[in-house]
Amino acid sequence: MVTNPFNHNQGILFGGYRNAGDLVRVNAEVLGRQIAVIFGDVRWSWREFNARVNRCANSFRTLGIQRGDRVALFARNSHQWIEALFALNKLGALAVTVNYRLAAPEVEYIVANAGARAIVCGAPETDIARTVADKVREVKWLIGINEASGSGIAGSGIERYETLIATADESEPTHEHPFAFDEPALLLYTSGTTGFPKGAVYTHGSLLLGMYVHAYAIGSHRTHRVMLPSPLYSAAGIAGIYCAVTAGSQLALINFDAQLALQTLARERITFTNFVPTTIQMLLARADFDSYDLSSLEVLLYGGSPIPEPVLRDAMKRLPNCGFRQTFAATETGCSGTVLEPREHRAALDDPSLRHRLLSCGRPQLAVEVDIFDHEGNTLPPDEIGEIGVRTEANMLGYWNNPDATAQAMRHGWVFTGDMARKDEDGYIYLVDRKHDLIVTGALNVYPSEIERVLQQHPAVFECAVIGVPSEQWGEAVKAITVVREGMTLTEADLIAHCEGKIAGFKKPKSVDFVDKLPRNLTGKILRRELRETYWQDAARKI
Repeated sequence: MVTNPFNHNQGILFGGYRNAGDLVRVNAEVLGRQIAVIFGDVRWSWREFNARVNRCANSFRTLGIQRGDRVALFARNSHQWIEALFALNKLGALAVTVNYRLAAPEVEYIVANAGARAIVCGAPETDIARTVADKVREVKWLIGINEASGSGIAGSGIERYETLIATADESEPTHEHPFAFDEPALLLYTSGTTGFPKGAVYTHGSLLLGMYVHAYAIGSHRTHRVMLPSPLYSAAGIAGIYCAVTAGSQLALINFDAQLALQTLARERITFTNFVPTTIQMLLARADFDSYDLSSLEVLLYGGSPIPEPVLRDAMKRLPNCGFRQTFAATETGCSGTVLEPREHRAALDDPSLRHRLLSCGRPQLAVEVDIFDHEGNTLPPDEIGEIGVRTEANMLGYWNNPDATAQAMRHGWVFTGDMARKDEDGYIYLVDRKHDLIVTGALNVYPSEIERVLQQHPAVFECAVIGVPSEQWGEAVKAITVVREGMTLTEADLIAHCEGKIAGFKKPKSVDFVDKLPRNLTGKILRRELRETYWQDAARKI
């Protein structure tokens, strides 16, 4: 459990806040009529937004949702999604984030695992929500929102969100007992790339403290106009919400589409946004990219996976007045980890001796410890590859109802992320790969992302993934699965020759397959396991 370093007697957890939802109350008092949230044609001031959050919380309480209950948020991005999130914070119930792209059995697993008593669902998710509610006995209520118009969802057995909150009490929810620092507030489910999804438990205290630290690290401030294109159920989405609200920034929500993103950036004069490398590529690939006025953009935050250096250089060239900031974190670390500052990007771009730093994810954020460990839990010296560990008060409390997984991921206050990396003499962290993506060829370790970064420098490569495939001679041989950029041609021999002199001979691909697209999970990460299965399905062993 997390020890509360603050005064419980006054019910204050951090910075004058009584619970994570109190962020909205304070902004309503301080910022009042300033715009808080934009979604489509909706523009709520902080006072209006706080009033809707309170009405939502009080209507949920009237339904029968109590402090400690779990409520699943299963919908696309909308202002109602974040209203429900902060309403649950104020009520003391736990918000359970659910990926809206999941199939019914996957949603059922998360809802059952969390023991959710209600599901807040969008119109497109209604059928799956009904199916899940029929199978999970703990679910008592379905609450329907329509993210486009706010008009609600008609249908038997579904409460209409807007009808529920229309006449509800706008006063702040009260509680007999004050909130504790270590009282759970949020279950943030992992993507499940290594098994069943696990619910990372975040407390009111860790959210308040962690997001304050993270907001400082990414440069959030009150004058920012933030566009949040990430799915709200994701770690990036949750961090984006809480950081913007912590800072008192204006928040514009969209459901990502490249054209809509560019239109919103230009129309709302956005100063701060975040993307993953894939979406940056999608924006840059548009023929009309340079026709949009993006001169207001001050900060572009990116992360989620290593970015190809040519993509980063192209983005920095085409957005010369924008500061690029990279972060590395994990679902389990409260979005706390490392940061590569804009000045470090610019220095690496201007000084050839610092160019290698563009491949790093920076150094530890303020109040966050990041180190590299061997398999026995010993810290490693510079330039040795090991697993990243993160220690901070913002870390998860543990996995929901999963002590075994918690014990594997958390030791002595450190969260072990499963990411393999090295650090240099100056403390910069360089991601090498996921722990389980290691290729062993001829008893030599090969990390796919190291090879992928070289392959992606070829002008005809749009994207690629490197895997190990069975080899009688080497045990595993390196194979590149490649998507060729539209309108260009590429051969296996050309791509292998491109690696000459850039990486060691044993790391070069022994073969190349060309595909139209790479398989990805629902958060956009490449599914190497799925690629590997094609080649290993008839083998008795998978390594």
